[in-house]
Amino acid sequence: MMNTDAPVDVFMTHIDGWQKEDGSCVCQNHAPCLHLGRSGNSHIIFIQKQLILLIFWKIIPRTWGSMYNQFFGFNEKPFSQTPDTRYLYLSRQHDEALSTLLYGIENRCGFMLLTGEVGSGKTTMIRTLLNLLSDSVETCLVLNSLLNTLDLLKSINRDFGNDWQFDSHQKQIEILNQFLLEVNQSGKTVVVIIDEAQNLSNEALEMTRMLSNLETETAKLITIILAGQPELEEKLSQKEMRQLSQRIQIHARLKPFSLDQTKDYIAHRISCSGDKTHAQFKDEAIKRIYKKTRGIPRLINNLCDLGLLAAFSQSTYVVDKKIIQRALKEVPQYVYYS
Repeated sequence: MMNTDAPVDVFMTHIDGWQKEDGSCVCQNHAPCLHLGRSGNSHIIFIQKQLILLIFWKIIPRTWGSMYNQFFGFNEKPFSQTPDTRYLYLSRQHDEALSTLLYGIENRCGFMLLTGEVGSGKTTMIRTLLNLLSDSVETCLVLNSLLNTLDLLKSINRDFGNDWQFDSHQKQIEILNQFLLEVNQSGKTVVVIIDEAQNLSNEALEMTRMLSNLETETAKLITIILAGQPELEEKLSQKEMRQLSQRIQIHARLKPFSLDQTKDYIAHRISCSGDKTHAQFKDEAIKRIYKKTRGIPRLINNLCDLGLLAAFSQSTYVVDKKIIQRALKEVPQYVYYS
């Protein structure tokens, strides 16, 4: 009977495939492969190009993810792609953007804009903003921006718990206006945030402008935050969008990290993943990561995760430049900036 408590043997080979007992290879794909397993073929991990196959020859109590986390001392993977606010790294520009948006909400600015490149952390910023707001703020977050004007109104009313099952723009606006007046009388503020707003049609954008007209003589009844990619700025610069663009009182931009910020970001995420972690990224590796990602957080996460995977396969805690170079081979070249 196979001893599943035997030490894990981790090794790498550039032979074309998995080795048989006699050392020969069974893979016929003729491509560089990475093999990871226990002695006796208890279980195998085979990585070829962008394909990762985990083959369990026997039911084992530990999964690949738990082995990875246990090796580095992580409580959870530090470079996941989910917008987890616990991992938010407040660079100078991120801190300024967050403070600016909070100021705009407190002062009931009618329209605000949050823009940044793909993967710059806009969604994480939005979720952090929502977590910081008090109970005196009623919020609506629209995640699906591919909506026509009527569906946009329905989505907002639904999120606020209003009656939304009317196929009439006028009725939807009346219901929303009544809600806003009631909330205003109770001393609360209303905020609508539309993520991926670059996907909104010109008609839907015009509807958001009309909603900003819902006001009293002394105060705006609703604050609208449009969050999106730089294409949103281009759309709002069009002549037919000038009525909306002139109403934007605050524009916060999320810029890519600098090299120093990239280093701090990596260290921050590792520290958030556990109290006693062992993973280390050498300066030469961080410089390579920064060069290939240009400081975009999502791309940094991708490359760091692959780097840690490659380091794990070699039983080392240290991620150096060579490991990052090897990790880059597992990613389509068009994903990263050259």
